[in-house]
Amino acid sequence: MDKLSRLDLVFCVDLTSSMTPFIAQARAHVRRILDALTAVPGLDLCVALSGYRDHGFPEVLEVHSFTRDTSALARALDAAQVFSHASNTDAAEAVFAGLDAASKLPWREGAFKVVVLVGDAPPHACGGDGGHVPDRFRDKDPSGWDLDGLTNHLEAEGIFLHALAMVPSVHPHYDAALERAFRRLSISTGGTYRSASGADAALAIVEALVQRTSVEFAFDRRVHGAIEALPLLERGSPTLRESLAKQLGGTEVTISAALMRLRQRRLLPVGVE
Repeated sequence: MDKLSRLDLVFCVDLTSSMTPFIAQARAHVRRILDALTAVPGLDLCVALSGYRDHGFPEVLEVHSFTRDTSALARALDAAQVFSHASNTDAAEAVFAGLDAASKLPWREGAFKVVVLVGDAPPHACGGDGGHVPDRFRDKDPSGWDLDGLTNHLEAEGIFLHALAMVPSVHPHYDAALERAFRRLSISTGGTYRSASGADAALAIVEALVQRTSVEFAFDRRVHGAIEALPLLERGSPTLRESLAKQLGGTEVTISAALMRLRQRRLLPVGVE
């Protein structure tokens, strides 16, 4: 298959004890979500898991690299250890470490790169102060990343991040910091931010986000094909978006979004401004 067929999807998930209900539900339903993706025509899917806990844990990260075997990914989630450690004395978690690990996975050239982030605690150094379990690393995350730097890095790597905050969390005093950080990470990379109040709702949102990804993936292929069919001179026309919207049954907004995704994948056809 060609580069346009490639979808690389990473689930970046908090694996501390407070996430147990979500992980339990995810273990039951992730196969259904992945099966739906593998049924998308013309899709060359690779999936990965980047689980994170907190700094000071014996194992801060639990990472399983890309595989075409969706059953293997489901088994990795089944085997993932969800626990908290005595050193985890604050509400913030190693979110940045999990995302950094995801960004370092062997993404394929030209792939539609997507991360689905799910957590119920803010990253370190993102305002999780005050209260009875304040941030141990309020000035700088031990990973070396700050919010702006990591957001810019993900965007530069062409990674679209969809973030899901599970609120109210077990430490609701820090939920505002959680939502601010997750919203910044997602919207700035071209993804979306959502919140959920429980495991069932969270899994429904994850499923909706994955479905959205498959729809965007298919639409981008159609946009690319329609542009490739045009003579080179017509691709720079100021009415290109309007004409593509009419031809493909979209809107100028959806066409612009598709062009932006193709540009980030470095697959924008020659001649498009």
